[in-house]
Amino acid sequence: TKYISSFQLHDSHAAQLMTIRDLLCHRGGFGTWAGDMLQFSNYPLEEIVRRLRYIPPAYSFRAGYGYCNLMFITAELVISTVSGMSWDEFIRQRIFEPLGMQDSVTSPFFFGDRTNIAAPHEDIKGSLRTLNYRKDNHFGAAGAICSSISDIALWMRLQLNRGTLDGKRFVDEAIIEETHTPHTTMPLTPVEKKFFPSRRFSAYGLGWFLNETDGRFVVRHTGGVDGMLSNVIMIPDKKIGIAVFSNKLPNAAYVAIPHYLTEKLLGLPERGWIQMYVDLDEENKKKAQEAQKKNDASHAKNTRPSFGLEKYAGPYESDILGGATLSVEGDALHIQLQAHTSISGTLEHWHYDTFTCQWDDPVLGESLMPFINDGQGNVTEFRVKFREDWIDPLEHVFRKK
Repeated sequence: TKYISSFQLHDSHAAQLMTIRDLLCHRGGFGTWAGDMLQFSNYPLEEIVRRLRYIPPAYSFRAGYGYCNLMFITAELVISTVSGMSWDEFIRQRIFEPLGMQDSVTSPFFFGDRTNIAAPHEDIKGSLRTLNYRKDNHFGAAGAICSSISDIALWMRLQLNRGTLDGKRFVDEAIIEETHTPHTTMPLTPVEKKFFPSRRFSAYGLGWFLNETDGRFVVRHTGGVDGMLSNVIMIPDKKIGIAVFSNKLPNAAYVAIPHYLTEKLLGLPERGWIQMYVDLDEENKKKAQEAQKKNDASHAKNTRPSFGLEKYAGPYESDILGGATLSVEGDALHIQLQAHTSISGTLEHWHYDTFTCQWDDPVLGESLMPFINDGQGNVTEFRVKFREDWIDPLEHVFRKK
């Protein structure tokens, strides 16, 4: 609030206590990915941060962990407010240019005349699709940087050399050390316990995941946006840095390859990481198929909606995502969100007063949308989740205006 006086959260007490450090170590009370659909909007940065106040907390302030991209978006607003320049310009002037990262930009919007660029791909219903880059959405400081292996090598060398590159100091060593220091403890996941039985801890620093593997301290981070996945792993005491970029989602290679390379570089016994992740992938596919079967079994056949389609049409409003308009087009309902022109879709009746929305954006997939009425013949709201497995776990409520 020192820099953003209008900053508010669902928990007003937490808003007054929130520090920049809290933004960067995921202990602000937000659930993992909560509200991430705001990143798919083209709202101004200030408007995205303003809407944080409507997102309910998942745990008490500083009493847990949840990976919140919107906290990094908030840090982006702090940077632009304090520096007087956009985050994009700040990163270019303060990081890219000094380090010689000539291939790196802060958004596909800045590709310019570059042509040697990987295209993102995503498995959509069993079919591999080439995706278009989003150039006017707001992933920003949460993960919008587009780079190359040669550039990311410069970044890793800066980290491994504690703020120096080619003998020149760019960052105070104490700052690098502080970002590599655990700030928020994280519970070990079932996969971690299975694959790393000797692992003692997992934590988040300032922009880095931190743990130990085979007795060595590891600094790492993954990233994923629309068909693109990345993984950066560093072992500081061995001056090892590994980066894997992939342009297909999902895949496990970007996680398995660094483990394989680490074993080779450290002379550790091989554990067959490729097969381990192939098996994990098959296990996850089976779980997804079982979930789909359960969902299909819940479908009540031979039901009708309570009203004609025109009763469901009209303007709606969500505190978090803003407006939505439902209109009758032929014998179907069409939805358009105010947040972005690309967030649109077609509704088909599922059962009772629940409809299935097939989103026009293939990344968003399908959503079940139950409608609520007041018992007096008036539809009052609908609810929707957008890819809770990958994008946003919240059930967004849209009330009829």
